[in-house]
Amino acid sequence: MGEKGNTQRNRRCNRAATVIRDLIKHECQGFILPPSEVKRLLGIPGYYQTWYLHKKVVDLRKALANNYISMAVSPEYGICITLYKVPRETYVRFSPKN
Repeated sequence: MGEKGNTQRNRRCNRAATVIRDLIKHECQGFILPPSEVKRLLGIPGYYQTWYLHKKVVDLRKALANNYISMAVSPEYGICITLYKVPRETYVRFSPKN
């Protein structure tokens, strides 16, 4: 039963991460998902008052972090999704030769 629950939770989080990645492509700055939408998207029961502490929310944050998407969680307002930029060219500084 434990493995089945984990697989289903991972499937929901992966689907939610895919939906959020698709939405962020079309938004300039980001967007906010209200708590009711977060619960529906992740499959968290509607009566669950501390949804922001749920394991699925933590899993979603990890899945989005791998795609340079930041997620701020607020119990009142929901989840704020923003895309943060990655440096295009990374370089290492060297000290000049003496």
